Amino acid sequence: MQCRGTGKAEDDLPCAACQDTGLVPVFKQPTIPSGPPPGSSKRRRFSRYYTDLPITVRDRLERESVGRCVIIAEGGLAAIFPEPIPAGSVVTVRLPIPNHPAILEPMAVVRNQTGLRHGLEFVSLTDSDRMAIRRFCQGPSIQSDS
Repeated sequence: MQCRGTGKAEDDLPCAACQDTGLVPVFKQPTIPSGPPPGSSKRRRFSRYYTDLPITVRDRLERESVGRCVIIAEGGLAAIFPEPIPAGSVVTVRLPIPNHPAILEPMAVVRNQTGLRHGLEFVSLTDSDRMAIRRFCQGPSIQSDS
């Protein structure tokens, strides 16, 4: 269980995500250049933002992997997991967003995997979940229990 604004985890130690402040870091500077990559005419649909959130994914065989979400966007995220998850895997994501009352649980596809870093694309994000991610990406958010 994350602090969700209290600055404490279940064991009463300072929460690793907020360092006892009730705040979770989000950096406004996108992680990608504003233009398309060299040699490409494609632009990203959503800006990406650095963060540090706990994440759990579960595959279709009910295997779980716990990691850290390091980049988030309205269309997906990048996360570090202790074991590789093959590209193409469909997973259920469990991701607490500090300004959202419920834990997000969308389906996602692992689009790429390099070492322990994984890129996931959301395939079943509700409008409410998308708005929670958008608000979270607008800047540091104070977490609340409600």
